[in-house]
Amino acid sequence: MLKLMKKIEERHKLYTTGGVSLELINEAEKQLKVKFAADYREYLSKFGAISFGSTELTGLNIDSYANVVSVTLKEAQRNKSFPSDSIVVENTGMEGLLVLQKDSGEVYEWMDGAKGATYPDLMAYLESKIGA
Repeated sequence: MLKLMKKIEERHKLYTTGGVSLELINEAEKQLKVKFAADYREYLSKFGAISFGSTELTGLNIDSYANVVSVTLKEAQRNKSFPSDSIVVENTGMEGLLVLQKDSGEVYEWMDGAKGATYPDLMAYLESKIGA
């Protein structure tokens, strides 16, 4: 993941909120009643939350508009078909299009119950955002 972040930094200004403790990650999982994918846990522990270019991922150590707990709970309340095994990784701000991640690691676009593009994991999704 560090290599990918360096690649992002070469192409964009990368902002991070700073890594978070395992305790904070566990508490977030408890609040959401999900287990984060291993790569999302690593992302949280090393970076907290990131943004670059027009991409802004959810995370921890950040205000509610990009806090994974707040955003996921809000979207689940707003849309009854929201998948219970997923978290919001990114709210694209484009007509309700969300990027979600399952506890298995799969990342996928989702809008009102319809599944769009799919990526095997968070790294593959981020690589698609920088054209790697």
